[in-house]
Amino acid sequence: MRTTRLFRVIAAALFVTSAAAATTVATVTVAPAAGAATNLPTCNLSSLANHRGIVNIAFWESASSANLKVLQGIASAFNSSQSKVHVTLVTQNGYDDTWQKYTAGLTNGQLPDVVQLEDERTQEAIDTGSFLPVQSCMNAAKYSTSDFLPRPLAYWRVNGVQWAMPFSVSAPIVYYNENAFTKAGLNPNGPPLTLAQMVSDAKALKSSGSGMGLVLDPWHLETWLASANRLFVNNSNGRSARATKAVFNNSTAVSIFSQLSQLVRSGDATTNPSSGPDQYDNLLGIGSGKYGMTIETSAALGTVTQLLGSGQYSNVKLGVGPFPVYSASVRGGIEPGGGGVYISSKVPALEQAAAWTFVTYLMNTQSVATWAAGTGYIPVRKSSTQTATVQQLWATEPGYKVAYNQINNGVNSSATAGSVIGPYADVRTDVLNAEISMYTQGVSPSKAVSTAQTNVDQTIAGYNSRL
Repeated sequence: MRTTRLFRVIAAALFVTSAAAATTVATVTVAPAAGAATNLPTCNLSSLANHRGIVNIAFWESASSANLKVLQGIASAFNSSQSKVHVTLVTQNGYDDTWQKYTAGLTNGQLPDVVQLEDERTQEAIDTGSFLPVQSCMNAAKYSTSDFLPRPLAYWRVNGVQWAMPFSVSAPIVYYNENAFTKAGLNPNGPPLTLAQMVSDAKALKSSGSGMGLVLDPWHLETWLASANRLFVNNSNGRSARATKAVFNNSTAVSIFSQLSQLVRSGDATTNPSSGPDQYDNLLGIGSGKYGMTIETSAALGTVTQLLGSGQYSNVKLGVGPFPVYSASVRGGIEPGGGGVYISSKVPALEQAAAWTFVTYLMNTQSVATWAAGTGYIPVRKSSTQTATVQQLWATEPGYKVAYNQINNGVNSSATAGSVIGPYADVRTDVLNAEISMYTQGVSPSKAVSTAQTNVDQTIAGYNSRL
């Protein structure tokens, strides 16, 4: 789920007892996209090897609360581990703030050596021409990615080039009150596994006095399409060539919108916006008993865990389940979300090499394990899951394993890797507006999907024409 949502989650304290059954892990190799670039810029690692003295670099990141403390610990450990590079964390007020400052820096020259950017900024970041693909440094260092989970790695690979390293990777999961499920006659250890089951469970919950909280989030359509292995935009979701139009106006999308429309218009689910005074209703509604389940980002688990023991929500025994896929008979997968780590091409070669040194430490087995255990983000290295850090976490808090399992389940394809779109934020607004029209204006699901695709096509065309 878009990790900007994490800052909403931090403000909502829920008493959590995470519980979910483990799912089978299936790892599939992802082939590089066709037309991979062969003439990459140089990553001059020898510049650091031949340098005497410490190289200072700045890492712009968007962590907060518990996540920031974990990242500070990793940065401190890196600085103490060697004497060539010193990294300074520069915390921004969220992904949007980071992007605004970065684009301003392209004019005023105030740029970081390393920066954490949200998933939806991938194509925009590439279009600035201001980043050194991490692929260049991988090639220079003969760096192996065989230990990384294929799907998160694939998200930041465009046209065969790895532009960024997957770092703060998350996925949507179901948070539900086991007590509400029991009251509704549902299995408290069996959260809904499909969209149809979610609609049915919401009806049962509503009949017993609760219901479902549903944030108005356009990202839902993309996720359910990915779970059905259906593309969102053309050119392999913008991975083999620049996306030029949407391709989601099909029976699958209409079915998704139809089921969501039924869910909301029946009153079995109540929507709330992702900003403003009602932005926390889906989460706080579980605490108050108003809702029996909702969908939220797995990135919230670290902060929620820190709030355990408050005793504020004694009526809640919260379970954690995987995102309900479109259909159990269709083999797709859950697309990753979150942030990737980029290296600037606007800084000297020496600082680029130093940045790569830090990035490799940030992404080593133990750092990834530490980051995942302290935050709820998905461990993106297979070896990290075998560390005592993660094994102990999963044993005591099985909810942390849910997102990891679902990122490994299903097929790895262009559809499940997620979309790469230049005007991504505007595209998602187009989809959201169509979804709201269906809920509030009686627009049919088929018309809402058709209108969304038409508007998305215009948005993408407008962006591409300005390049």
